[in-house]
Amino acid sequence: MMIHGRLQWSLAAGMLFFSAAALVASFFGGNSGETSVSVPVTTTVVVAAATTTTSVVPTTYTVQFGESIFSIAQKYGLDMKEIIELNKIEDPDKLGAGDKILLPQGAAVVETTTTTPVVAAGTP
Repeated sequence: MMIHGRLQWSLAAGMLFFSAAALVASFFGGNSGETSVSVPVTTTVVVAAATTTTSVVPTTYTVQFGESIFSIAQKYGLDMKEIIELNKIEDPDKLGAGDKILLPQGAAVVETTTTTPVVAAGTP
């Protein structure tokens, strides 16, 4: 029984030793006559470029196609009710493209930031 246990331990230790030796040899070029292939690596980096646009709130505004009082108010940081009251609009749903409306004085300047991805490729 004692010989059997020692034999198992020596076989396990030998297997670990040779596995470690094979691993080390593979890292340090011990490839026993095999040819190695070099593969070029290309790295792609995506960088975001931010652009800040500042727009001043006009006093008179021409409604564009698809716009509503809500979208105009949101665009310039205004209250929709103020625009309706200032222009005495009875039905806000009847606002059409080309209509001219007044915007409240002293409205805040709205800044919008647009992020555009820029792709740069290189080889290390």
